[in-house]
Amino acid sequence: MLSWRTRWRLIEYFRNSIWFIPAVFSLIAIAMGILLPDLDASTEGDIGVKYGAGASESMLGAIAGGMITFTGFVFSILLLAVQFGSSQFTPRMLRRFLRDPTTKVSLGFFMATFIYALLVLRTIEPVDNPDFIPDFSVSVSIGLLLISMFMFLKLINETTQGLRVAAVVNVIGQEGTEAIMDVYGEPVPEDGEQPPSPLPATSGGRRVVTFERDPGILQSIDHRGLVELATEADVVVELIPSIGGLVVTGSPLFRVHGDGPIYEDDLRRSVAVGDERNMRQDPAFAFRLLADISAKALSPGVNDPTTAVQALDQIEILLRTVATRRLLPGEEYDRDGSVRLVYPTPSWEDFLSIGLDETRLELGCHGGEVLCGEIG
Repeated sequence: MLSWRTRWRLIEYFRNSIWFIPAVFSLIAIAMGILLPDLDASTEGDIGVKYGAGASESMLGAIAGGMITFTGFVFSILLLAVQFGSSQFTPRMLRRFLRDPTTKVSLGFFMATFIYALLVLRTIEPVDNPDFIPDFSVSVSIGLLLISMFMFLKLINETTQGLRVAAVVNVIGQEGTEAIMDVYGEPVPEDGEQPPSPLPATSGGRRVVTFERDPGILQSIDHRGLVELATEADVVVELIPSIGGLVVTGSPLFRVHGDGPIYEDDLRRSVAVGDERNMRQDPAFAFRLLADISAKALSPGVNDPTTAVQALDQIEILLRTVATRRLLPGEEYDRDGSVRLVYPTPSWEDFLSIGLDETRLELGCHGGEVLCGEIG
């Protein structure tokens, strides 16, 4: 059975890989290119539009040759547009563009149409049956071509719309709001107070579990798995670094409160480390992205204050969301209501600092400017 960390890595790999969906489409196209001509040959009567041998060969040859050239051209232009967009906002946005399912499905249809047309082309007037023309298979290739053209228009529309500043900051804001609601599950109490959450007292000593793999960014932890491990051992597990922070070989990873038996390797397998931050359990990353966009827009090389204002508006929306949540260190409980997992989370001051400090430094705010007053 795969461990939680292995499953996490596989999911993230396929989410970030642009080749997987096109590869699936290509395999389907190969199966169709082999099976449909056999269906044509084994079916009595005509299926679809009747074609002559010359017309079928010319049509399939044009589709195959044109689609491979078209695919290369479209994605060359697309990558240039994405590169331009990510450089205008922040390089950390490139992964979001690569995750777009429209891009992957479009590439899949383009490649599938090319492969299918080639495979059907080989079946026209074979040596053992010179009069055979797979009319239905040729008709399917035209249908794939029409779908590919529709996907091309959809791809261009979504790419151009997705590179708009408003669309980019809104998507970041939506993902950031979801992360905030997930990490801070409780609303602010009615009295408005945010009392500290001390670590529950446990009998026994404390052990430190160190990180023993290659350095990276702590992307996520297995909350449920860690609670189960702590419950079985009757201990409290405390995560030392914060989600989105750097962990290096030999650095403290967990602090175990209690003397119950717990395997250190099981704890290490409950964390996911990668080369870049991930927003699924890291709401501060949304503030980081918006702060990058705002600071870059105000830099002398860009000088785009409207983009900065739009990013700051979204930061304000996220801060208003944070203000409604109970900002305490993360805690997870077992079925009896006992605390089993404690992990650090950003405070109100952390969110303010990440979201606004760099913009204020870029402006050189000293209290008199209008925009400085707005973000002050």
